[in-house]
Amino acid sequence: MKISVVAVLAALFVGSGVADAQQREVWQTEIGTVVYDHETARGEAVLTFPIANSEQRGVAFIPQLAGNRTNRDVFYGLWVEPDGSGAPACDFAITDPETNTPRQTWGRIQMIFVDPGVPSSWVLRRGYCFDDYSEFLIGRPVGGR
Repeated sequence: MKISVVAVLAALFVGSGVADAQQREVWQTEIGTVVYDHETARGEAVLTFPIANSEQRGVAFIPQLAGNRTNRDVFYGLWVEPDGSGAPACDFAITDPETNTPRQTWGRIQMIFVDPGVPSSWVLRRGYCFDDYSEFLIGRPVGGR
């Protein structure tokens, strides 16, 4: 039985995509899907989230979450969105940690995991700029991740 090179390459491509998807964590929320997208060289977990009425996604940077799959509790970080995304602009810009782009749409987050291991639901509290947390979001894991 002959197996074509194209079939083998297609199987490898699909297989690697499945492995990558299994390593990513995905949560369903009332605003849409939140994805543990990647990790920075500085050791921050990078989560992406939907922005209302936009094709773009916001980004959250969470130190100490990167690589942590068994000892999760409370984490603090920051979020950034493209300016003009609909969220209030801050009085001054911060630099996006990955793109080095100045952003005036940013704030603080607190992410509280329900269970210490993967998969786990969480509650995320978000504030604008340096203001107190004013919004919250509940994430529930999708699939068996």
